[in-house]
Amino acid sequence: MIKLSDNEKSGTFNMRFIFALIQAVIRFMAASLSAGTAFLDWLASRLSGGGAGAPAAPVPNLEMALPEPERLQRAEDLAVGEVKAVDNLMTRSPAQQAQIFASMDKDDRILADLSLLRPEQIDWLVGLHEDQLRIVAEASERRVADALTGKPQSLTAILSVGQPKLNDATTLAHRLAAKRASQLSPTHPPAYGLQ
Repeated sequence: MIKLSDNEKSGTFNMRFIFALIQAVIRFMAASLSAGTAFLDWLASRLSGGGAGAPAAPVPNLEMALPEPERLQRAEDLAVGEVKAVDNLMTRSPAQQAQIFASMDKDDRILADLSLLRPEQIDWLVGLHEDQLRIVAEASERRVADALTGKPQSLTAILSVGQPKLNDATTLAHRLAAKRASQLSPTHPPAYGLQ
């Protein structure tokens, strides 16, 4: 075993201490250089018009920075209202969709949600003229639902979905046609004549 003298021991100890001190200084300088480099990168990016903002300063009074309980309650109520509105939209009936379509402006109807209507119901709704659409918009939901299912005479002056066009040959129409036909071709010649 090699024995070291006291001078050598203290020299070794001093060398280790100096070496550790140099390492600590190098690490400190590297950290400072890294922080300085990060600051210089941030400064260069801000001067060139890009990059993110500087780190935010700590908030001195965190309690004052938090929102008020009333505002939190209003935000919760608003979120609940939005959920209810989405649920309401999801639970609409075909009759409600038809009435919303009928009440919209002519140019906005292309944006209407008709997802609950069958193709023949959509064709029926699109084929109505403005006066008929006004009737659909103002009618009760039950009457519109009946018209969509094909129940005859559900809406005034509007045929229901799939209902065939009515024949105009009613009893009164037959009588008028018969009267007109009798006047055009008289069965007896006129009673006047030369004698």
